[in-house]
Amino acid sequence: MALLAPRSLTAMTLTGIMLLVAACSGSSSVPAPDSVPDLATSVAPQTSDGILRIGLLIPQSGPGAAIGEPLIAIAQAAIDLVNANGGVMGQDVEMIVRDEGADAASALTSIDNFLANDGIDVLIGPFSSPTTLSVLPRLMESNIGTCSPSATAISLASFPDEGLFIRTTPSEGLLTQAMAQLVAQTGINETSIAYPDDSYGRDFVVELRRALLVQGISVTLESAFAPADSDYSSLAEELSAQSKGVITLIGDSESGARFLNSLVMANSTHQIVVNDPLSAADLSTNENLNSSIRRNIIGVAANAFAGAGETSAEHIAFSAAIVDCVNLLTLGSIAAGSDNAIAIMSQVIVTSRGGSGCGDFPTCLALLKAKLNIDYNGSTGQLDLDPNGDPSRASFLTFSFGNNGLSAYKGPLDVMSAP
Repeated sequence: MALLAPRSLTAMTLTGIMLLVAACSGSSSVPAPDSVPDLATSVAPQTSDGILRIGLLIPQSGPGAAIGEPLIAIAQAAIDLVNANGGVMGQDVEMIVRDEGADAASALTSIDNFLANDGIDVLIGPFSSPTTLSVLPRLMESNIGTCSPSATAISLASFPDEGLFIRTTPSEGLLTQAMAQLVAQTGINETSIAYPDDSYGRDFVVELRRALLVQGISVTLESAFAPADSDYSSLAEELSAQSKGVITLIGDSESGARFLNSLVMANSTHQIVVNDPLSAADLSTNENLNSSIRRNIIGVAANAFAGAGETSAEHIAFSAAIVDCVNLLTLGSIAAGSDNAIAIMSQVIVTSRGGSGCGDFPTCLALLKAKLNIDYNGSTGQLDLDPNGDPSRASFLTFSFGNNGLSAYKGPLDVMSAP
């Protein structure tokens, strides 16, 4: 989408939005859970009655409510459009809304109510990556097809979901490929990597190494830092002195931002490539703010507003991603001729690639009625799900840091996942 100049970069990125949602990505400031909460077992079995019921698990309380509440109307409008065009299998699609809350325990309570009282077939949500990782076992054992519009954690790509989980926002795995492209665009074929020594950082750096290898970039040095440390000056000076090429920095908006400030203070002469959360870094008090060091920093961030309309009523974070979930699930149900989640999810990935292109429900429905295979591209025109159910291409934002020490939009960066 075209970025509106008056809007701040942080407000446009997943980081800026999900600071309100308590870590959509499961970054090191809010770690992914180490264990899955206890699961209830007295749940009514899923039955097929010819009516597609979609549960919408969305933050209505806690810090995430600020972005969750407006999306209810967006999802309902998408459902209304489906029903205005004949619904699914001749029946109106039903949507039931429950609160994701601020943690996995709250989300699990809502999921148990979805299953025991509402008889949902598929679910849109959760929003938070840590919550998604916690509740997916519950959803999988109940054979509930799930589409998250915002969970980005790398670890979700390897979750054993048996084909029942997809997401419509690009994952951090795709973000690593965007970072590798930025490194390659410097013309330098060597990089050092600094990353937080936690589950988030270790998962991220594994994918980043692969992405850099595809770009022909050699990793010459790696430096893991403890997120709880308050002073990174010595480590930053050592990294700057020993690095031979680009410095690639992975971090969250807290410890990562401190490390970035330390690199700038260390008078690093290297070009520095940073990830999404560092768009929230504040360099305004750094003594080297007005030097070439600051101008050597470039970052890449996912766009939470990709595909959203430009009016105030339409310009809502994740609005396109949530509409994509509605359309993929309903089109999958129509293609399968069933409201059974296993049948639906077997068609969802198929409908997102390889057929006749379409970007909205009515157009796609007309193609299905004409017995044609469809390629649902969504409002961004870029949605393609890979065999794992993750978007395989996206348009990211690149950013630099301005004279005020805050991140500023630089330009778009289109990325397609490596084979």
